Amino acid sequence: MKMKLCLTQKRLKELLVYAPETGRFYWRKQHGPVNAGSEAGNTGSKGYRLIGIDKHYHYEHRLAWLYVYGVHPTGDIDHDNGNPADNSIANLRDLPRNKNAHRARRRRNPSGFRGVSRSSPGRWRARIAVNGRRVFLGSYKTPEEASRAYDEAARKA
Repeated sequence: MKMKLCLTQKRLKELLVYAPETGRFYWRKQHGPVNAGSEAGNTGSKGYRLIGIDKHYHYEHRLAWLYVYGVHPTGDIDHDNGNPADNSIANLRDLPRNKNAHRARRRRNPSGFRGVSRSSPGRWRARIAVNGRRVFLGSYKTPEEASRAYDEAARKA
């Protein structure tokens, strides 16, 4: 898939209308077989919406940023609520890649506790990093038990 950064806000606004409250784009005029007023784009395999413009694909969330602010985002666009299909401008933030990756890791943690992850069905493990090395703290029946072990180790470290 080809991504293109030389699209301007002016060109984008010639082709599309953006609804900031819903995050959806609509074609201003007929675009190939698609009628004016039709919703632009499709959802890709990872849940992010893509729109083809001038033979190049663009992520809808990055287009929303360009449409509203007039510049391409400098970092990754973070979806504050974690839903990659929600491109309402209030849900989007321009974050450096390392901050966005950190937020994504925290959202994927099913335990909800720092240092706790599922080790096997019905078991949770606690781990902590000490001086750059991971230390295994044990396996527990509940994420809450594993979190207590992590918290105790963090106080001692």
